[in-house]
Amino acid sequence: MNKFKLTCLAAGLSVASISANAFLITDWTYLNDAGFDQWTSSTDSIDPSGIDATGATLDVFDVEDLFGGELPKTLTWGAPYGSGNPRSALEIGEAQSDSVTTSVVDGVGTLDFATGTGLTHENWGVTGDTLVAATLFDGLFLTPTAPVVGPELIAPVLQFAVIFEETYNTPTGGVCKYGDTLVGEEGINVAGCSDLFTLVLGPDVTYQVVDGDIYLTNSFTIPFDGYNEYEYTLTTRLQGLTVLDDIDCGDAATCIGFLTEEQKTNELQAGFAISAARVPEPGTLAIFGLGLLGLASIRRRA
Repeated sequence: MNKFKLTCLAAGLSVASISANAFLITDWTYLNDAGFDQWTSSTDSIDPSGIDATGATLDVFDVEDLFGGELPKTLTWGAPYGSGNPRSALEIGEAQSDSVTTSVVDGVGTLDFATGTGLTHENWGVTGDTLVAATLFDGLFLTPTAPVVGPELIAPVLQFAVIFEETYNTPTGGVCKYGDTLVGEEGINVAGCSDLFTLVLGPDVTYQVVDGDIYLTNSFTIPFDGYNEYEYTLTTRLQGLTVLDDIDCGDAATCIGFLTEEQKTNELQAGFAISAARVPEPGTLAIFGLGLLGLASIRRRA
């Protein structure tokens, strides 16, 4: 056997392997921020508030021309029913920033979730105006920190259509539309009929329900030199509310409904994790193919 050629072949395949592993990003810092846009109500009197002038949402989303102007974090509506009650509202939590790792690589590992920006429904008895619909933008801004520091990039922005349904608290006969059937019994309708808000998912987002939690997934690659050898998948986990995953919002849309209890602050907690899978490049495949041909030639000469 020609040992010199075999040694060269092994070295060539080793270099190709090192190159393929060189640019897996293992560590990141992140900023997760969100806001509302294009809201409507029964009488067009929603009160927006909570604009975060220091958040990355305003700077980056405006550059992307997703909307014109600033994004409020709170939509408030209705007149309180009864003394001492607040108004109803949807509130986006403060922007979250920290570090996160690529916790699953090529299917190996366990998703390690970092804290994301959550959503709260202040569900209180109100009269008059009610929220009907809104658009929610959720942006994740990532900066690679290992093995090298790279420029900040924007993961695919999650854009949800929000459809809100304010139910009658005490319907005829005590029967509620969603959740448990009767008001006053144990369960989600104990203080009145639960409301429903629905998230309509974009076409590039898939989801599954596991033990009552929602897992949304979408993927992205990094568009600067040397970092396109892996495809990264962002998994967003939503938990804390009762889920209705059989909502019908049309043939071309996928919807998830969340029930919220009356006379209560309802929190939808959010977290996200990053995984990666190798994307073979034509050049890498060509090198590997030439290596196999060389190995076959060496074997014939042995």
